[in-house]
Amino acid sequence: MLTRSGGVSARSIPVMMIGITLTALYVTAVMWSMARGDYSVWMALLLAPILVVVTLPALRRQGRREDDQRLFRLLLLALVLKLGASLVRFYVAFGLYGGAADAADYHNWGIKISSNFRSLVFETGLPNLHNTGLIRFVTGIIYTVVGPTKFGGFLIFSWLGFLGLFLLYRAFVIAVPEGRSRTYARFLFFFPSMLFWPSSIGKEAWMILAIGVTSFGIARVFTDDVRRGVLPLLAGAWMMTVVRPHVAAMVGLGVVAAYLIKPTDPRRREMAPVVKGVVLVLMVLGSLLLVQRTDEFLRESGVGGEGVTDTLQQTSFNTSQGGSEFTTSILDSPGRAPIAVLTVLFRPLLPEAGNFQAALAALEGSVLLVCAVWRWRWILAAARSVRRQPYVAMALAYVAVFVFGFSSIANFGILARQRVQMLPFFFVLLAIPPKTGGEEVERRPTVAREAVG
Repeated sequence: MLTRSGGVSARSIPVMMIGITLTALYVTAVMWSMARGDYSVWMALLLAPILVVVTLPALRRQGRREDDQRLFRLLLLALVLKLGASLVRFYVAFGLYGGAADAADYHNWGIKISSNFRSLVFETGLPNLHNTGLIRFVTGIIYTVVGPTKFGGFLIFSWLGFLGLFLLYRAFVIAVPEGRSRTYARFLFFFPSMLFWPSSIGKEAWMILAIGVTSFGIARVFTDDVRRGVLPLLAGAWMMTVVRPHVAAMVGLGVVAAYLIKPTDPRRREMAPVVKGVVLVLMVLGSLLLVQRTDEFLRESGVGGEGVTDTLQQTSFNTSQGGSEFTTSILDSPGRAPIAVLTVLFRPLLPEAGNFQAALAALEGSVLLVCAVWRWRWILAAARSVRRQPYVAMALAYVAVFVFGFSSIANFGILARQRVQMLPFFFVLLAIPPKTGGEEVERRPTVAREAVG
């Protein structure tokens, strides 16, 4: 910072020294890794600042959109932590578990595909571009551009996951005017599972991006900005369907439920029944197609049964192995709802931890449970606002369907990883304060400001 006389202020000197020192260390690390010929490391070191610089304009714009530059700093911190989490995820996958992770398979396929593409041989060797095949293909595309770098692959997928989280935050700001956006941001960007799991080469990062794109489109549609909402909604739905169609079906059912209770716009009251009927039919047909695709997906995976109960029981059997198994609480009757909710949202709890990794997951689940109990009035306020805020209705319905569908998972490790697809919507319920109780309403961007953003 310059003084009026053109000099440097005393307060800015320590900041400048820290910046110079970090820059020198960074350049040294890049030169050292290049001298050793470790392409994976030095390319990752080059990619990290590029990803930050590319993302900065969107973060600044959101700060201006909400007229709060502190938000820009919070989002920048979230981005840096998210990219840093990819290194932790990398160490766990290839250090702690010796490469016994799906990311190793995606990396090997990425090398093969990118080698062909760089030689102008456009043959992937993949039977299809669904599910695992798509992630292998995307990894190959990334490696074609940046080269075969594990570190770089983890960084880019982690960045994609951050973009999904950012779009989820934008959706909340747009569609939940009664919510507290800073509260939601702290849960969404800094919850350990959201930092850790979608930070590697794999489906989690892709699905968070897909859910973010879809949610952004849903938020636009629910706030009568259909023109700008349809394209991201359809694009995100496709992204989910090709990897995990059952999650796309859950989101679709949540949207249908929200649309059913959404009040009719007074300006369109005369044509409202016709329009609502047509849209509802299209939504139901789309949801049925997703459900059908889900059934095909489950049967191809060796999970599908003759009915819903058979499928849930088969899923429970298939996941009850690997060292983190437990007795499931399949939600096949209303009486089992409390234990199913507890299991899918919060378990493992601290008494159930059997090792260090499980203890970390249990600590997180226990903290989230305490937050939910502490904020029960907020959850109730969210439930009461579903007609005023259809996005909240969608989130609530999605959480309910997710609990039903994943109550059959019998492995804490799998459950903790899959849960990140639900947590952003559960956080919505924790970020809407009651209208009474002395809580000050948080300053939010105006409709006009958000509309032009």
